[in-house]
Amino acid sequence: MITLELYSILSRVMYSRVIKLTILIILLPAMCGVSFGYALVNYLEIPDVKQLETYKPKSATRLYADDGTLFAELFVEKRIPIPLTEMPKHLKLAFIAIEDVRFYKHFGVDVRGIARAAYRNLIHGGIAEGASTITQQLARNLYLTHAKNFKRKIEEAVLAIQIERSYSKDEILNMYLNLIYLGEGAHGVEAAAYTYFHKKAKNLTLEESATLAALTKSPSRLSPFKNSGRAMGRRNIVLKKMYEAGFITKKEYAHAVKQPMNLAPFRAYEKKTGYFTEYVKQMFEEYVTDVQEIYTTGLNIKTTINLKMTDFAYEAIEKGLQSYRERHPKGTEIPEVALVAIEVKTGDVKVIIGGKNFIVSPYNRAVQAKRQPGSSFKPIIYLAALEQGLSPDFILRDAPLSFTNPYTKALWQPKNYKNEYYGNVTMRKALELSLNTATIRLLEKVGIDNVIDLAKRLHINSNFEHNLSLALGTTEIAPLDLACAYAAFARGGVYLPPVAIKNISTIEGEEKYSAEIQGELVIPPEIAFSLVDIMKGVIKNGTGRSAAKMPYQLAGKTGTTDDFRDAWFIGFSPELLCAVWVGYDKKTNLGAKESGGTAALPIWIHFMSKALQFYPNEDFQFFYGPSDRIQDSSPPAP
Repeated sequence: MITLELYSILSRVMYSRVIKLTILIILLPAMCGVSFGYALVNYLEIPDVKQLETYKPKSATRLYADDGTLFAELFVEKRIPIPLTEMPKHLKLAFIAIEDVRFYKHFGVDVRGIARAAYRNLIHGGIAEGASTITQQLARNLYLTHAKNFKRKIEEAVLAIQIERSYSKDEILNMYLNLIYLGEGAHGVEAAAYTYFHKKAKNLTLEESATLAALTKSPSRLSPFKNSGRAMGRRNIVLKKMYEAGFITKKEYAHAVKQPMNLAPFRAYEKKTGYFTEYVKQMFEEYVTDVQEIYTTGLNIKTTINLKMTDFAYEAIEKGLQSYRERHPKGTEIPEVALVAIEVKTGDVKVIIGGKNFIVSPYNRAVQAKRQPGSSFKPIIYLAALEQGLSPDFILRDAPLSFTNPYTKALWQPKNYKNEYYGNVTMRKALELSLNTATIRLLEKVGIDNVIDLAKRLHINSNFEHNLSLALGTTEIAPLDLACAYAAFARGGVYLPPVAIKNISTIEGEEKYSAEIQGELVIPPEIAFSLVDIMKGVIKNGTGRSAAKMPYQLAGKTGTTDDFRDAWFIGFSPELLCAVWVGYDKKTNLGAKESGGTAALPIWIHFMSKALQFYPNEDFQFFYGPSDRIQDSSPPAP
């Protein structure tokens, strides 16, 4: 029978032998001479650790809003390398405490740690404790597979010793903390700090640092998003290790273990900014030769998105769709929505929303979907008339029309909304009331080709049908394209391409791109101003009069297709433009009376009522911008 005293003696003997055996294994190459060392290295195929000097891990690109808020990351591996000096002391010590408390005392391989682990594993009859140092983990993650065999462990040990001979402890720790995987796609402490707490690593608290260090054991099983109880338990173990190692005081430990996790919302911005992010990725391709750069080189991209306005837009959409639910029988499918907001004077895109929910459907209807604009195309026809010298008071005939196709003999009888006709009306009144038959007669007068040429001058690149149905907005156009055309009206005839990216720089601060937008004068300013004046009447007296109570100078136009498949409202102040589209992807009917004024305009009103608070309340005036950045492509005034 083994007594407690005999067991203690045997344990000490066994521990002593394990230490000696470990030392023998580690130092064997040196004991057997240089030639044996070279042979061992060649057999193990040890890579040259000097490669670390030029090693550049794949790093995440970070997208920032107009106020500097980080809202998205693009990556193959989500990593943002930072120097050790930007990591708080307690963050570094948290990882050392839980992973390698003797980090600053060993030479890459902790002989005492190996012996202790081997002894405990022998006593427990299995793997009860690991012994890989931080340097060994770095070697494994950089160069080796995760196979568990004797050869790989020897390779890991030899590599670790070589790394320690080539680099300082702080250099090794810095590489490790930028490389280690910490769950949810985050590699390195900076990416993890943003993922879990929406802050930079340098701003992490003691308990937050311990939370990250706790993830090294099993990032998935211990994810605080998925297993908060396990994560907190492991965090508190890290804090205890820090206290036992003398890294923190008893008071600091007692305070930290009582703190809640205080996690950032999981994927907080993705649902709301996903459509804008996809648009930025699309725009990025225009500025670089290698598209993969956006996922691997760790760029900083300053964008134009306004996060508060994006919140306002989603509020408006939800309210608008709720009203739609109330107008229709229970169980009716809810349509999709697209919303674009553009700053008039700069062309900066402040909001892009391409659907109800990016997570469910990432298809960006604001940019990719081309839909019939209905009556929201009419301002371009009236603009063509103004360019030809017709005044807003020019008289048009508003009465039923009938056309027979000379080839098919098919009869086309376009009608006004509600089948109401007004006889002789001015151009101004015809646009205010969105009169179809009067607009068709105007299109006949100004010429289909002239209208198409004007649309192309406004950078609407659609496949236009050469017939009078153009007056009813049958040519499909993407919401963003039509919004940019309207913005040219608002800024006195100057077209600016939509701007989503202001500048791109590397992690080191080198600027790779800076937006220098070239404006193009596509409409004589006095003609654009005259059109805006007519469109102000749409809101004061016409189909957009639901917005007339808003205390701003506004102009706009509703849009409804004949079969109620598409509902639009595009309107603007001198500072901000917003376009709203509502419809089904399968292009089915929205329901009787679901016009632009009913389905889209309320969303526009809700959004603009809040968004315009950021801008001065001024009246419209000619906008030219810097003269050296505007190319005049407008026709001569009549």
